[in-house]
Amino acid sequence: MKSLPVDCSFCQWIGVLNNYQKHLDQSHSNLKCEYCGEQFNSVNRFNEHKVFECQQLIIDCILKDFGCNKPIIRAKVKDHYLTQQHQRAILNVVRQLLSQLNDRQMVNDISRTTTAGTLNPAVVQLEELHEMLDILVGSIETLTNDEKHLTNESLQMQITLPTLIEELSKVKLSIEESNSFLEGVKHNQDILNQDLSSLQEKINDLQCISYDGTFVWKIINFQEKMSKLNSYSYPQ
Repeated sequence: MKSLPVDCSFCQWIGVLNNYQKHLDQSHSNLKCEYCGEQFNSVNRFNEHKVFECQQLIIDCILKDFGCNKPIIRAKVKDHYLTQQHQRAILNVVRQLLSQLNDRQMVNDISRTTTAGTLNPAVVQLEELHEMLDILVGSIETLTNDEKHLTNESLQMQITLPTLIEELSKVKLSIEESNSFLEGVKHNQDILNQDLSSLQEKINDLQCISYDGTFVWKIINFQEKMSKLNSYSYPQ
């Protein structure tokens, strides 16, 4: 047994089984996974990692024989199960099962006709399973149609989105132009208010100027002051 010829699975080494472990310890003691980069000091541990654990390993779908032959990364298996290709493969599996059940049901019908015996409980279970599979096929087809409908809606939204973005840009530009116009109007209004105040001061100054040599004394709030004066009570 120890003298059996062995080919190393990691290099070109060829020897006997008795020397294989020594070769592994000397030449492959620090193995590194080519997919995720994790290192191992044991060949067995390395093989277990590749077969069961490595999430970056590229694997085949379990329904490869039914049309789902796209290689997938182990970490993205759940996402792959939701793809249209995998759903179609499930439909193929269900259809094959239904076909097999139909064939068995025909054989059972012939057997029951020729023997005229009692109904086999296994046949009843097969018929129930057949009905369940029919329901499953209908549900999967409905989901597939819904997926197509959602895909079409998504495409329409992608087509409409650039137009909406362009219109939004135009509205934004219009708002900016309106704000600039309002800023200009506000600035002009401030200038007019300043001119109006200056003009009012000039008018007030002109009212206090005499051109015939008469001194003019202007009393502000004359009525208010006269009212206070009239209401004042002088001491007796």
